[in-house]
Amino acid sequence: MAEAAPPRRARLAVSVIFAANGALFGSWTPRIPEVKAGLGLSDGVLGLALLAPAVGSLVTLPLAGGIAARFGSGRSTVVAAVVFWLSALPIALAGDALTLWLALFGFGAAMGALDVLMNAQGVTVEQAYGRSVLSSFHATFSLGALLGAGAGSLAAELAVPLLGQFAILGGFSLVLFLPLSRYFLPDPPAPDDAGPVPLFALPRGPLVPLALAAFAVLLAEGSTADWSAVFLRQSLDAGPAAAGAAFAAFAATMTTGRLVGDRVLTRLGRRRAVRLFTGFGASGLAAGLALAEVAGPGPAAVAAAVAGFALLGVGLSVTFPALLAEAGVTGVRAAPALAAVSTGGYLGFLVGPTVIGGLAELTTLPIAIWFVVATAALPVAALRARAR
Repeated sequence: MAEAAPPRRARLAVSVIFAANGALFGSWTPRIPEVKAGLGLSDGVLGLALLAPAVGSLVTLPLAGGIAARFGSGRSTVVAAVVFWLSALPIALAGDALTLWLALFGFGAAMGALDVLMNAQGVTVEQAYGRSVLSSFHATFSLGALLGAGAGSLAAELAVPLLGQFAILGGFSLVLFLPLSRYFLPDPPAPDDAGPVPLFALPRGPLVPLALAAFAVLLAEGSTADWSAVFLRQSLDAGPAAAGAAFAAFAATMTTGRLVGDRVLTRLGRRRAVRLFTGFGASGLAAGLALAEVAGPGPAAVAAAVAGFALLGVGLSVTFPALLAEAGVTGVRAAPALAAVSTGGYLGFLVGPTVIGGLAELTTLPIAIWFVVATAALPVAALRARAR
């Protein structure tokens, strides 16, 4: 890992790991209805299974910041990336609800660690650039998720085994990423008065409202990833390929928003941008769900719901990168601060899919989806409109 690596090459390396991470995650979401049906899971049991990745992430997230601070975010990201891609394979081998839960737990644990570590390296590259670039990394994640969702939908339509899908994507990602990882940059030294590296990074003080906003944002994002395809297929009569359209549209608009996100954040300020964008996204999803309810199951309802999730993608596009960038300059050490805010975000992943499944059991899935609208609007109240 050369210390004099040019920032442009380091930026490319970070962009590739973000994109590859998004592709593997995105390829899983269109296959959820198939796994649900193949294992004979109810909405409630599926909700419990989808709880597992967040539980796994919560185990590793508070630790990842300390790992990055001790061993460097670049080296740690390489190890975490390999483990993440290997962790996807057991999902395809699950034979019942328990083994699916355990497989998703390991997948989430690896994903949570990689999320913190690659964002910590992203902050290091951003500091080397001297301007905002973190949103562009998240844009590549969203682009990867979009491509992955398309690949997963196509694989489902062609009846490609899930194990083969994960093996091909993982192998291709490793071949592309590992040679570029040598361009990662060393992290800047911590201030002399920073104190010891914390073992567990949890939100405290000024990081609490950032963590609360991240909780809401990732709850909405995770619920969309886990339940949108099930909602379209089960409640709106979408076909196997069309069931992935909501998440694909969500990922597409999120990618577009993040591509211009650095300029938006510079112009509006991070906190103000989060408030404005989440309010817009919640309103857009509410409108789409309302129109789908009026139209009834069928193509018109599917189109309305897809449009609503697309608008939600716009609303959430710049928010999580903005919250992480804010955390990176708020905390004494960037990596533990990122881990603390990310922990709040992954609590949203923990709560969201389970609550959606539980509400669907008590009421109906179309009613449960409205919980996403309510939580997407939470950052409007969590953050004051104070530009940084």
